[in-house]
Amino acid sequence: MNKNIFRVSAIFIFSTSVFYVSCKKNKTNQDLYNECKLADLTFYKSKDTIYDAKGGSPHGNFKLKFNSKAVASFGNDGKLPVGQNFNDGALIVKEVYSGAELILYAVMKKDSKSKYGANKWLWAEYKPNGDAAYNVAEQGKSCTSCHSTGIARDFIRSFDLH
Repeated sequence: MNKNIFRVSAIFIFSTSVFYVSCKKNKTNQDLYNECKLADLTFYKSKDTIYDAKGGSPHGNFKLKFNSKAVASFGNDGKLPVGQNFNDGALIVKEVYSGAELILYAVMKKDSKSKYGANKWLWAEYKPNGDAAYNVAEQGKSCTSCHSTGIARDFIRSFDLH
């Protein structure tokens, strides 16, 4: 085989693979951002309330929302029972505020099969315009150390701080 043809083929295959991985990551980010904006999410304790940041939370003041798969896991107290886990597909969204202005979406989605997951969760943050402030490809590296502390509620800290 001609060495130049091999080099061109190898470069094409490599660049196509990088493009594919990059596109998949971008699609995962876009899909997750779109999910966090859905109108059918349920507010924590059924209250459209901005909660004060507690426990050294890096997120700031926030509203907390869940999709129906997450809500289905709650106990009678409106929280995930201690020692239990959310089912795949559970979505948790923190809308982070500065005063009355929405500045960030901090999002976790239970996805035990995603290559971008850490501890079976996708972790991401988005600006209100949809730009990723913290990308799923980072696999929660800046998140999991705090989320693994405290009471065992499948990496969710908000239940025990509010």
